[in-house]
Amino acid sequence: MKTNFVLLILLLISCSGSLSAQENSSKIIEFNGSIRERFELWDGMNAKNYGDDSPDAIGSLNDKLLYQRVIAGFVLHPISLVDIAFHLQDSRAFGWSLRDSEYPDLFKVKAKNTKEPYYIMNTGEEFFEIYDLYIEYREFMENLTFRLGRQKISYGDNRVFGPGDWGNTGRWTWDALKISYKSGHNFIDVFGGGTKIHDPDHISIPFTDTEFWGGGLYAHYEIDNILTLEPFYAIKRPGSAPYANSLDFTRHWVGLRLFNDDFYHFVYDLIASKELGNENNKSIEAFGIMAKFGYHLDFLPSMPIVAIRESYASGGKSTDYRIKTYDYAYGSKDQYYGWMNITSWSNLDDREIFITLFPVRNMKIDTNYHWFYIPEPEGTVLLGTMKLKPGKDFLGNELDVFATYQILKYLQVIAAFGYFVPGDILPINGHDAGDASWFALQALYSF
Repeated sequence: MKTNFVLLILLLISCSGSLSAQENSSKIIEFNGSIRERFELWDGMNAKNYGDDSPDAIGSLNDKLLYQRVIAGFVLHPISLVDIAFHLQDSRAFGWSLRDSEYPDLFKVKAKNTKEPYYIMNTGEEFFEIYDLYIEYREFMENLTFRLGRQKISYGDNRVFGPGDWGNTGRWTWDALKISYKSGHNFIDVFGGGTKIHDPDHISIPFTDTEFWGGGLYAHYEIDNILTLEPFYAIKRPGSAPYANSLDFTRHWVGLRLFNDDFYHFVYDLIASKELGNENNKSIEAFGIMAKFGYHLDFLPSMPIVAIRESYASGGKSTDYRIKTYDYAYGSKDQYYGWMNITSWSNLDDREIFITLFPVRNMKIDTNYHWFYIPEPEGTVLLGTMKLKPGKDFLGNELDVFATYQILKYLQVIAAFGYFVPGDILPINGHDAGDASWFALQALYSF
């Protein structure tokens, strides 16, 4: 199967090259896709274990692995306003200590102390899967477009609706109907459907075995050069996959984003999100906020942007009569709360300072320093081993450097480094929690 898929990729690259010489008006079908290779080097942790090197611990703390993700397919244009897209995705993790062949039960989502029912959300491996499969009809009415089928849906800064694309399998993929109204730069989108599971051993057929049913609304409105408003709404219900269909919750989010990336050299970005609903006869009342302020020193070499940012999400105890722990809806996890994926926008107080540099054309370097605090530390466990000392809430610091360079139109290279220093964490397996580090080097070729 893997050999056949590689041959398919080579054929599609060949077809893509030959079609690119034709005029766009004559293209009825376009073959396209991408190949992404990412080498990662870990020291002191993995995705399911921080600092525990005992014989029975999960995985290795010193992984050296290669993530590979291949996406290939076509877009058919039967008429000028209609697209039919179909792409396959193959995601593999060579040398990963948490791979499916070693830990087939590790990414099962199920009730505690049970074997079944369950569904699988594997972040690293998914073999020969349907990446997208949709039909899109543009301008079926003035300024209106609809898209039906498997698709990626993301908006704004990806905090509420994000693709989770850094993960090898891609966290959020929708089987949905989306209707879009666009006028100039302004738009409003409404969509509903389900999000797919990620099972390495089974192909996910659109609109079956969903993790969640839900949807949302997202709008974008620009007011001159003063600010941009982005109101949003989201809903999440249990999906149809085994175990998911036995859960009982309804979660709603309503919020607003205000931002401007260049207001007389000032940069600001504000988000307020309120979460309501119920789960297992408990009401939900939680919130998440984010505030970023910075200044663009474009008169200096590398034109740095210097900024501070606070990302806060409420937390609560399991014994509370009301659920107070904020759930980040369908948002991306790693992009803002440390690239080492220790935290997320849930029960989090992330105080951050960062600088963005543009040393040469098509290159961007972000350097971030985080102070992580846990608003409600009681009962909180991160990565299976990280617990805070009684009366303490300081989780630790993380330094991240993330450099992106678009070398050619079709080739992008990323280099990244992360270093985490634990704070008031209890000993892990009888030893003080040590530091952890991570390095990544990625090449993305799109065709």
